[in-house]
Amino acid sequence: MRHHDGNSQLDTSNQILISNIVHAFDAFSPVAEVRHTIEMLKTSASDIQYDVSHSLRIMSAFYNSLQLFISSTPDFKVLTPTEQCSLLKRNMLGLLCIGGMYLMRESGIFDKPENEMVLLPLYRAEALQQAKMICQQINGDPVLFKLMLVALAFSSNCYMLHNRGNIDKDSLLFGTFRLLGSQNVYVELMWKYLIHTYNHNIAVKEISALVKQLLDTLNFSIDLYENNQIHQAFIDDTIEQTEKFSIINEKAVVPLWGKK
Repeated sequence: MRHHDGNSQLDTSNQILISNIVHAFDAFSPVAEVRHTIEMLKTSASDIQYDVSHSLRIMSAFYNSLQLFISSTPDFKVLTPTEQCSLLKRNMLGLLCIGGMYLMRESGIFDKPENEMVLLPLYRAEALQQAKMICQQINGDPVLFKLMLVALAFSSNCYMLHNRGNIDKDSLLFGTFRLLGSQNVYVELMWKYLIHTYNHNIAVKEISALVKQLLDTLNFSIDLYENNQIHQAFIDDTIEQTEKFSIINEKAVVPLWGKK
């Protein structure tokens, strides 16, 4: 049920910012690519045997798209290169967990049993069924979900695993206050969007349900990391590659809105 609140504070500048965020997410979305990959794998041979490399290729596509999405925001660009690297290391794995669920659903992985087979070598049947249940519970409003991803990206830490790397290299260790301005803008934008789109009571229910979904998803991700060695190796390798990405893409990824 949607209800436009005549007293909404979602002004023109807010609407433009929402439009820019949605555009940035869609610009880097791997959904079409993943759908094509799944269809190609399904039709390349009638007796195809999926292996873990197919699964990892899809998970890498999800991760890369989310990283490019966050890296294109003006808020990310005003951070120093070392702060950018620290932010990605702190939050991108949590975003992969949460954003990856959304991208799985949008890519049609859970539309048909045969589509699920592409991830079966990596995550096995039980974990896939848990992921499927989480995907079915994700808020169906794509705009709200994309706003939430940006807000989470500027958290002090939205992934609760011990970083085994050198903590001295974390340039945000004593400076996470630099993130609060950005996160506050996006959290407030989420609330304004909810009030604008739904009535107040529904908005409260929507944000409460979304928080529960995020916590459930993070909890599932931590269990997966601790109990799946291949997934753990993929995550650890992704952490190591983050700094290299920051160096290579410092000038390559330009903001999709705001100052250049």
